[in-house]
Amino acid sequence: MWIDITMPLSKMMAVWPGDTPFQYKLDASLQTDGANVGQIQMSLHAGTHVDAPYHYDDFGKAIDSLPLDLFMGSVKIVDVTHTERITLDIVRQFELRGVRRLFFKTKVVYDYLTFHEQFVTFEPQVIYYLKEHGVDLIGTDAPSIDALGDDSLQAHHACRSCDMLIVENLYLKDVM
Repeated sequence: MWIDITMPLSKMMAVWPGDTPFQYKLDASLQTDGANVGQIQMSLHAGTHVDAPYHYDDFGKAIDSLPLDLFMGSVKIVDVTHTERITLDIVRQFELRGVRRLFFKTKVVYDYLTFHEQFVTFEPQVIYYLKEHGVDLIGTDAPSIDALGDDSLQAHHACRSCDMLIVENLYLKDVM
């Protein structure tokens, strides 16, 4: 069974502070131009998105260089709504045998119209542990795996160093 776990795009949706909000504009209409043609403008981090390594490393792979097959297939989703930070103690509780894609449900309430500055983040050691256990892709319903204002991006750099990819702002409301 396939479930859409992407955040809906809307002019009202919240974006990372300072990012370009989602906008849609109709440039041509069916009645006057023979077809409806529009354009969108938004930050690459609006809604559900992949953090390509280039996002946090000038020499990292860009989005068009990432293997698409990694983003398709089964995924294990774990409930971590009880925590403020994803730690080694927490992930050691999960059975990871055969898990290549692991998504973390951190929210109880999904309000995509408001940017919440406090969200669940990852300890960098978690990334290494997951990679050692075969995980190649992590996802979270939070806007980032590092805290707002944390310019060191330690969890992101841990992902880069062990070749793990990241999906952020997942919409896991109806999952689990």
